[in-house]
Amino acid sequence: MRIDIEKQAGVSDGPPLAGLIQSAIDRVHDAGGGVVRLQPGLYPITTLFMRSGVELQLLRGCCLWAWHKIDDYPDKPLPVVYQYRPRANLIAAIDCRDVAITGDGVIDGNDLAFWDPCESRHERPYGIFRYKVRGSLQSRPSPLVQIVRCRDVRLERFHVQSAPGWTVHVYDCDHVSVSGLTIRGHRFGPHTDGIGINGSRNVRIMHCDVDTGDDAIIIKSTDPGMDCRSITVTNCIVASNCAGLGLGADVYGSISDVIFSNCIVKKALRMIQVEMWFPGQVQRAIFSGITGRTFPDEDVENERPIYVDIQEQRRPGGALGSVQDMLFRDIYCESRGRIMLTAQDGAVIDGLTIDNAVITVPEIEDPVETVPRSTSLQLSNFNPHTRACRAAVVADNVRRLTLRDIEYRWPGNPGIAMHALCLRNVSDFIETCPRLCASRPDTARILSL
Repeated sequence: MRIDIEKQAGVSDGPPLAGLIQSAIDRVHDAGGGVVRLQPGLYPITTLFMRSGVELQLLRGCCLWAWHKIDDYPDKPLPVVYQYRPRANLIAAIDCRDVAITGDGVIDGNDLAFWDPCESRHERPYGIFRYKVRGSLQSRPSPLVQIVRCRDVRLERFHVQSAPGWTVHVYDCDHVSVSGLTIRGHRFGPHTDGIGINGSRNVRIMHCDVDTGDDAIIIKSTDPGMDCRSITVTNCIVASNCAGLGLGADVYGSISDVIFSNCIVKKALRMIQVEMWFPGQVQRAIFSGITGRTFPDEDVENERPIYVDIQEQRRPGGALGSVQDMLFRDIYCESRGRIMLTAQDGAVIDGLTIDNAVITVPEIEDPVETVPRSTSLQLSNFNPHTRACRAAVVADNVRRLTLRDIEYRWPGNPGIAMHALCLRNVSDFIETCPRLCASRPDTARILSL
């Protein structure tokens, strides 16, 4: 069955349009499945609830636009799927099978309708974002596209822009294909993650173009006992003022068997990230064929080509997570920053290999200056011995560490004496990096703490 919807003259904008589209979705589902196709036009709506067997097809020229009054969104209970306890979404698929959103149309989250500018630098979330959510964090449709406990999901080709929070969030799903999405978020908007995969299995992300302020493509496991595994991310182009490609930091459950390959990072604070704030587990992940640069936007400091960190975050004395068996291979990055591999005392990064990495440094970002003035939660905050160490590669509490063919290309006149390696509590260490050299011949190659 197929139902075509056109933006009719005389039909009121806002919530009534959501009702018109919702009715079509329900009718197609009741008929056994099919397509709801939206013709070109602007459709101001509140929440649409997808149903099993339905493909929502957004034709080129169609724009679903988030209604600006959060109180007009349906007061239908939504699953509590992460710490911010979402009040509403723009499109939600819950407990569905064989569901799809496709086409060349646009989903617009109307971000500035739900934010206020920060009046001072102190108010900026994470010290970076220049806007804050008006009211509580629930006072916006976030995640904008929410897929929960579904199986056999296709998200294809559509464009998402101006999300007021998380953009596309896939939670506790199985067999998901995300292909050809274009995502554009505000560079200084709060929590505007691009594609988030949370506690899901058998997920493929490919040929996506994500440019946003918060993490671009990120994998999480936010609930204890949650199993997130068999994820591939390939042939994507991303940009962010936080992490370009990453795992964590919200990991209470487990993440395993993940591959990021053949991706370009146009800019990011952390080009590649594996970050643990909670007592979960990450194991068996490969980052291969990743190229690009850090160099985020103005006032965003402490760049890292590769960042792996375990910390207790804001849980003094809390249980720590674990990271095991990570491989970073064929990494090329232009950056001012350092490779940071750190675990808080009481935890260990067990089994990490960097094989063939070239970091070109046009100018050095001096961590002795930038780290102390940072308020970020994502800066090895529980590793006081090494968080500001002047070295190309910093490793703290790492077991079974292999560094092979890493080259740091320092500027001709660095002005700062940088070591090649800074090591603390590192065991079973193998290093064959003849070109990982200090910036000055009178500086020790290895600094052991």
